[in-house]
Amino acid sequence: MKRKPPVRTPLPLNAAIAWTTLGMKWMEMLGNSAQVVAHRTSRHNTPAQLFAMGSEKVQAAMESSNAMTRHMIGFPVHDAFASWNAWARLLASGLAPYHARTRRNARTGRRRR
Repeated sequence: MKRKPPVRTPLPLNAAIAWTTLGMKWMEMLGNSAQVVAHRTSRHNTPAQLFAMGSEKVQAAMESSNAMTRHMIGFPVHDAFASWNAWARLLASGLAPYHARTRRNARTGRRRR
């Protein structure tokens, strides 16, 4: 007796979901970063705080490039929908370190007020 293959979500739908998720995370990150920028520019920052903020950005950039490089290995090139889906996931993996930091910083800023 042969088994039926599992029902899979159509690839165009997967790509649409991946791009929508990326857009929502991007919008959330922009909102959070606006809060953080407003909070950080309204206070008097010490050189140590400025250095910590800069270091945080460099660390996020390194994590982002590493995540995107890992996703590029084995990137599909022959199927258009798979490639479109893979691009969304690649960009989402690059956005993840920045998104996590802006969420954490916005949450911390809300608690301090």
